[in-house]
Amino acid sequence: MCPCALEATSRLLSLMMGEETFHPDTRALLAYGRALAGAGAPPKKGGADQVLERLFVIERTKDGRMPIRTFGQDLVKLFGRDLREHDFARFFLAPDLAMMNALIDACATAGEPGIARITAETAGGSVLGAEILLTPLKVDHKLGNRFLGLFQSLGGEPFLDGCSIQLLRLGSLHPPAAKAPKGMRLVVVND
Repeated sequence: MCPCALEATSRLLSLMMGEETFHPDTRALLAYGRALAGAGAPPKKGGADQVLERLFVIERTKDGRMPIRTFGQDLVKLFGRDLREHDFARFFLAPDLAMMNALIDACATAGEPGIARITAETAGGSVLGAEILLTPLKVDHKLGNRFLGLFQSLGGEPFLDGCSIQLLRLGSLHPPAAKAPKGMRLVVVND
């Protein structure tokens, strides 16, 4: 696909998904993830640098666990602890976890990022709106299936009153656009 058509398609998809409502840092990492997948224009230099301490990496294991492999310092402060080796799946109730797994499957299949809008809750009932962006990482198979994540707070951290986040509840999912399998053709039969 020519660069002009690729950029136009990317803009159309972003309008359809309502991406203009995502946090600017989420949009920057979304553009970066799409560029890595070859599905978007390269991001501006330094466009996602400010998110480094809000990044994490999860590994998706065959038994359904999602151990966190890296966890940025801003997240340590927000969650009240370093969650390396913690199971990311334990933050979700079963119905939300099933939907989160579907989002991760869609990201893995498309090779592109997807976004979940969530509310993060403390044990005391305080809540914080946030976005979680996940994009597949291309790593050696020995390291497993890994995904780069961004936890982007939408403001209101003081409302958590220093309490640790215990639960993540899904609000909406924004998966990457599905792609037709390679080598298949659509056949229409008019009888």
